[in-house]
Amino acid sequence: MMFLLRSMQRRHDLIAMILLLGLVTSSTACADLRVTSDFEGGNAEVVRIEQQSLTVRIMPAIREGRGWPCWWSLQLDGVEIGQTVTLEVQAQTAPYAPGKRLANSWSQPKHAAISTDNVHWKPSAKGTVTEDKVAVYKIPMTASSVWVAWGPPFTPRHAEALVTDLAARVPGAHKFELARTREDRPVWGLRLGAVDAPRQVWVNARQHAWEAGGSWVGRGLMEWLVSDAEAAQRFRDTTCLHFIPIMDVDNVAIGAGGKDALPRDHNRDWAEVPVYPEIRAAQRMIADIEQRHGLDVYIDLHNPGHDDPIFFFGPFDYDKLTGAPQKNYARWLELAIERMKKPLAISPKYRFATYVTNPEERSRMSSGWVREHISEHGLSVTLETAWNSPIITQDSYQLIGQQLGQTLAAYLAEQAR
Repeated sequence: MMFLLRSMQRRHDLIAMILLLGLVTSSTACADLRVTSDFEGGNAEVVRIEQQSLTVRIMPAIREGRGWPCWWSLQLDGVEIGQTVTLEVQAQTAPYAPGKRLANSWSQPKHAAISTDNVHWKPSAKGTVTEDKVAVYKIPMTASSVWVAWGPPFTPRHAEALVTDLAARVPGAHKFELARTREDRPVWGLRLGAVDAPRQVWVNARQHAWEAGGSWVGRGLMEWLVSDAEAAQRFRDTTCLHFIPIMDVDNVAIGAGGKDALPRDHNRDWAEVPVYPEIRAAQRMIADIEQRHGLDVYIDLHNPGHDDPIFFFGPFDYDKLTGAPQKNYARWLELAIERMKKPLAISPKYRFATYVTNPEERSRMSSGWVREHISEHGLSVTLETAWNSPIITQDSYQLIGQQLGQTLAAYLAEQAR
């Protein structure tokens, strides 16, 4: 009898073990690759997921009326650490505006940006593009969750955290709200230096939401200006700078491109009656600065086309400038060439937005509007920072900003009113 009982117990234990192994196997099989983008700045329209090969295809989702479908940002999880996910990115197939479809190159960087903590970002291995114009990236799952994006994201929470931190640790720095957007989000800014300082500067970024590099360049600029560098300290003693890290907050928040938004995007809204409250507020503040003190420098931070270098857009009539304006623009470029060398050297010549042929549209571009509303001693330029290279990273964007700060400090140090 005892033998029979022991035999039955062994069978029971064996059956239990088999059932347990079955549950473990079933659990592992059900651990599916998941793609999420329902977070600030997220954007990914999933075309398909192939669980067996761990392949996911996405395209940038259209945000109706909100401009180019080029930006994408997503989170991958549900896959064992050590496995590799194949991420395929195709262009959005639907028109983003009547009769307008965006070319695939705008949404397919040579290298995607990867993060395991959604804070620190690095370039992926170089992607490939298939004959049917689909970009393919290999994403190693080095953590249980991996974030992948078109480039290193810089969202409204980053903007607020930056200006809050700078205002808390730098004497004379002040966080302010430029405006509330049409969707009632705050547009944060930082004022560095005394309001009545003899020198006045305005810097803004992200008039086109997808151009995240502009905000990272702006962060690098500000981190250098608040540093212990002697030139930075002199700058703070003599200059008041207003910095807006994100102008198009609404579109950045929802992962929209912003460029060519309807009825017009931020950098075509510097009109007599702007559509966007933040543009109207910026115009009023710049006009007030000009009236009270004179604005010395205006800088608009952007990212250009996929094959473009780092360069400044100058005034359309640059070749016709004489006197102080010609001297100032020429000197600015000379100083930039001397200082802005890493990771890529600044282009030695100004470029001009000749693709904008309508004079009325040109007048609604921010740099042109500023030139028309400040005196001839003032400088108004747009910095376009290359993005489609593995050496253009979260850190190197900020290095470019640092060198921009050095250029700005050197320029103001030698300028006479």
